[in-house]
Amino acid sequence: MSSNRKSLMTLRVYRITPAGRRIPLHRESVRLGEPYTRPLTGEWPPCGCRLCKPA
Repeated sequence: MSSNRKSLMTLRVYRITPAGRRIPLHRESVRLGEPYTRPLTGEWPPCGCRLCKPA
């Protein structure tokens, strides 16, 4: 069975409230073969986890 569908990847960015509720901030979808460039703005905040923070 052949299919003409291409793979799709969707990235979603959320802010998590202290109560655990997700607040959607951004959504970006990219299909296989489509060009994708990372945003050059502060649209995607830097990771705040302890592993990614500079020492």
